[in-house]
Amino acid sequence: MKRGSGRGLVVPMFGVCCLALGAGAGADDAPSPSPSPSGSSMPSASGPCAAAALPSIAVRPGLGRAPATGGAVCVAPPGGLIVGVGYRAQATTGVGRQELTVYPDPVLLIGVGAASELILSPGLIVSRRTGVDGGLPPVNGQQDAGFGIQHVLDDRPWAQQALALFVTLPTGFPAGPAGFSAGAPAYTLSYNLAFPLGPRFGLSTSQGLLLSSGRNPSGAQHRYAGYQESVNFSYSVSPSTILLLEDQITAPTAPRGPTGNRALLGVQRSLSPNLVLDAEYELNLLPAPGFRQHAFGAGLTFRP
Repeated sequence: MKRGSGRGLVVPMFGVCCLALGAGAGADDAPSPSPSPSGSSMPSASGPCAAAALPSIAVRPGLGRAPATGGAVCVAPPGGLIVGVGYRAQATTGVGRQELTVYPDPVLLIGVGAASELILSPGLIVSRRTGVDGGLPPVNGQQDAGFGIQHVLDDRPWAQQALALFVTLPTGFPAGPAGFSAGAPAYTLSYNLAFPLGPRFGLSTSQGLLLSSGRNPSGAQHRYAGYQESVNFSYSVSPSTILLLEDQITAPTAPRGPTGNRALLGVQRSLSPNLVLDAEYELNLLPAPGFRQHAFGAGLTFRP
């Protein structure tokens, strides 16, 4: 769920789209030439998803830290469980200053075989808005829960493709224009493509169709459809460290709302074959007139 406005929205995320991006191999492996290295459940796969390396499956940095939006093309191996948690601190400045913190934001990836995984976001997403800037008052609450599935369509050394469907349910609170719940189910269907640009560089893109609910300029609740495109560029600094640059465009961001454009600079580091850390800086490139918005985030992905 995109959290730039402080309320639940359908995803993203430089992120529900499953964004594949360049990742390195495990901490002791050589850098992978694929932008979406290993982690699939396809025994006959000839690409990087066959190795099931955690950095290739991890819920990577993404705008709003949405499930799968910052994720990878590769999926958890059959019977495997991968857990991701994160923290995000967003600041909006204009006539004043307002801060939004979101944590622990857990995401579970469960390998079910047939090159597929289940994505579970339990909704244990504490959201706290403090300060006053614009029309959103200070409030504490919780974001909407969600679930989805991702399937690897193709895994080759030169390209990987996946299709993902994600649904959020209005379990969060408070509802309303200043709350953290969308107030109705939201759906995201995304196609994800990743390919290498050499032994260290990778490029990926996610094309998503969104169906969500939000408030129009007059404050009335309406369903609306949107389109979200993400492009991600990655560079393997070392076998265990990846730099990430991402841009995401969402049109519209609400019923009769404006187009959103966010950029992200992040780093992902493998501490062991079963533990991956990430950190990122996010910038809103199209904030409301007179406002500026940025965010810092960090995450941890591990295999129990």
